[in-house]
Amino acid sequence: MPFSLRFVGLLLMLGLLSGCGALNRGYEALLVLGDLSAGSEESRLKQRTPEPRREEVSYAVEGREYVADIYHPEASRRGALVLVHGFTEEGRRDSRLVEFAMTLSRLGFRLVVPELEGLKDFSISTREAQAIADAIRYTTNKVEAAESEAALAAISFAVGPALIAAMQEDTAERVSFVVAVGGYYDLTDMLRYVTTGEEHGGKALDLPPPESRARWAMLLSQLHWLEDEEDQALLENIARRKLEDRSAAVEAEVRRLGPQGRSLYNLVTNEDPDKVNALLDKLPSRLRQEFKALDLSRRELDALQAQLILIHGPNDRVIPISHSRRLEDVLPEDQAHLYEAAGLEHVDVSPGLMDGWELWRATVHVLKLGEQ
Repeated sequence: MPFSLRFVGLLLMLGLLSGCGALNRGYEALLVLGDLSAGSEESRLKQRTPEPRREEVSYAVEGREYVADIYHPEASRRGALVLVHGFTEEGRRDSRLVEFAMTLSRLGFRLVVPELEGLKDFSISTREAQAIADAIRYTTNKVEAAESEAALAAISFAVGPALIAAMQEDTAERVSFVVAVGGYYDLTDMLRYVTTGEEHGGKALDLPPPESRARWAMLLSQLHWLEDEEDQALLENIARRKLEDRSAAVEAEVRRLGPQGRSLYNLVTNEDPDKVNALLDKLPSRLRQEFKALDLSRRELDALQAQLILIHGPNDRVIPISHSRRLEDVLPEDQAHLYEAAGLEHVDVSPGLMDGWELWRATVHVLKLGEQ
């Protein structure tokens, strides 16, 4: 990430005006952005800090069994952080997630990265919220013995389950802050945008056209709730073929769909924003129940005690930035803070000089919260 000397000079000036601690955090934040840009290649942060040790662990909470990776820094000076991956078949071992975890661990966070099966096979549900809550319980009870709290970070579709997990009766006081990158607020509006390019709520103006593959990812995330196994198999084949080639012919599979499969297919292929609610009402009851349970706009968010750091790209073509704006609006002013990072394309970081400014500010904020 080629930050210019002018940017570094401005950073140093601001640090000197703010004090020594702010200067150190500002410099560390700059190292973080450089390391994220470098990926697996060499960076100044890699040269300055030992590589964290990664340990695979198995754990159980009330009989529910899980596996996770723990990243141990040389010195755990910023406490524990539970990092939740988004949709990826590689799960906790997705190369981008591993690099991100290594970067944060080099800064003194002890990371716990649980494997979430629903996010691996795109079958997201409220069980992911329970799994994340269990990861919080495990981390605060076992990983950081001297700590009663842990931070939480989630990406994309995992933001909803993560916030739900952070609002449980026995987890709310255990989560110090939440970092939400490119997350959703209103699932119906998100679906409306992904399928039609429009949404009814929020402050977003002149939305960019949605990513064409997003509707098929949404289909994969919900088809497991169908009772008809043949419909599940047909829709999975349709979705995966469309993800590989959006012009793929799937008419033969569509003709074989039963009533449940057809209702879901009609929803994700609809292009009329005014028909979305009616099409949702035609879905199988189990699917509607889970959809509503994961919808943050239907929940009272008063139970969230943690500070919320929202990071979202203004040109996000999967989940519009209006979702993070609305999340910020419904929470107290001193609890939620949104950083509109133009260098963020949904969850991929590629900032230039000015685009990197908001990402740098967000990183400074996260580092500061980690020290408290």
